[in-house]
Amino acid sequence: MSRTCVAHKRYRPEHRALYNHPAWQPLRKAVFLRDGYVCQWPGCGKPLIGKGNAPDAPVAHHKRDHKGDLKLFLDKQNIMATCKECHDGAIQRATHRGYIAGHDENGRPIDPDHPWNRSTS
Repeated sequence: MSRTCVAHKRYRPEHRALYNHPAWQPLRKAVFLRDGYVCQWPGCGKPLIGKGNAPDAPVAHHKRDHKGDLKLFLDKQNIMATCKECHDGAIQRATHRGYIAGHDENGRPIDPDHPWNRSTS
């Protein structure tokens, strides 16, 4: 019996096929242009000038997981430009955790979905 981590269990090869959709590459480029080739992840702002696996390479990140839904996959408002470093690090951690870590100047969590901001009722 092979052991598979939780992240790999969520991986769906059939969803990967959407990245071959003819509308994907033009949409991806339009998102990078809209976002000025700057990482939109809170607190980053790194220019997206790298290529391939470079930390500053551009990655089009789906804010809400599309789970194979073509309409959500191609929704420009659901996509933001991020750097590979944020996408493969902070964003993946936030996705698995369910909220963005970090706080404002008063020590309050910046993400409304943080457990401290959830009502107890």
